[in-house]
Amino acid sequence: MAKIFMSMSGEGRGHATRIRSVVERIRDRHQITLFAPGDAYQFLAESYGRSDQVRLVQIPGMKFHYVKKRLHLFKTIFEGLRFRFFVLNGLIDQLEREIREHKPDVILTDFEPGLPRAAKRCGLPFLSLTHQHFLLAYDLSILPRKLQLFAGVMQIAVRLHYTEQEISMISSFFKAELKPEWRERAISLGPMIRPEVRNRETSQGNYLLSYLRRHTPKRVIEELSRSPIPVKVYGLGKRPDHGNLTFHPIDSLRFVDDMANCLGVVSAAGNQLLGECMYLGKPVLAIPETWHHEQLINAHFLREMKCGDFVTLERFSQSDLQNFLDHLQEYRTQIEKTCLGNEGTEKAIAVIEKYAEKSDASRR
Repeated sequence: MAKIFMSMSGEGRGHATRIRSVVERIRDRHQITLFAPGDAYQFLAESYGRSDQVRLVQIPGMKFHYVKKRLHLFKTIFEGLRFRFFVLNGLIDQLEREIREHKPDVILTDFEPGLPRAAKRCGLPFLSLTHQHFLLAYDLSILPRKLQLFAGVMQIAVRLHYTEQEISMISSFFKAELKPEWRERAISLGPMIRPEVRNRETSQGNYLLSYLRRHTPKRVIEELSRSPIPVKVYGLGKRPDHGNLTFHPIDSLRFVDDMANCLGVVSAAGNQLLGECMYLGKPVLAIPETWHHEQLINAHFLREMKCGDFVTLERFSQSDLQNFLDHLQEYRTQIEKTCLGNEGTEKAIAVIEKYAEKSDASRR
């Protein structure tokens, strides 16, 4: 039995979902500690808040910032710098004490900057399991020139989070060539599928599923309410029905049920959700925010794969939704050809356990 430390970003639930897909397969044979901030902690507390097998520790983390329900890029950058200079050092001290006390065999992070720095202080290697490192490792030449430029800027942020990982495991719903300089130190995994989704029976119901961020503008909700078929909306909390919309509180099991049995999905373009939709054979109309460049890149790959389409959140209209519905069968056929059932969790676990064995051997 190995001791494994894992940390993750707390923005949204994608990072925590990815980590949980690994934890659920290895929790019975390893001793696991999770360090989670923000939304990730709240999500994981549902499963591990009272668990005897998995230790869950809440930590501070960075997050996106919104002004008048729009992502504010400069405020997000400013708050990120404030975190870096006034919070991060204390977090590193806390995690260093955890490492020295518990002596983990494997240290792994999903785009969280504190644990890698604490590992470095202790002279220990660490692994990376994330989506964001595709910005560094993948050939992105198929993207529009403007997005390639933004990807270059975003690479700086990725490098600032951490460097010097032993290996980068990259979980993406799309496939792209690794750059030559990354072929020896990066692994493309495919999406990480949580237990509730894996091997799920699916059907085609008479409704769409929508996952929206809490800052979604009212205009977008009004346009979506004009859908010709019912739409089940998650992410905005429980509200009265509006037009063809019903609003549902976050419930992981119910959300997966609705995803498995919907006609298609209208949502933000988070990598984890897109990966689960592809796994289940569900076409997606992605509605990324204009200034959320990572999600814009995801959305471009979705369109390139012909497994769905996208329009920016600010420009979304009922006509975009109708166009999506008109092409559902084409998208579904393409997903069945290229993506159905694709996942990378076992590959990630093989890497983690390989390093656990290496650590155990070095201590003998």
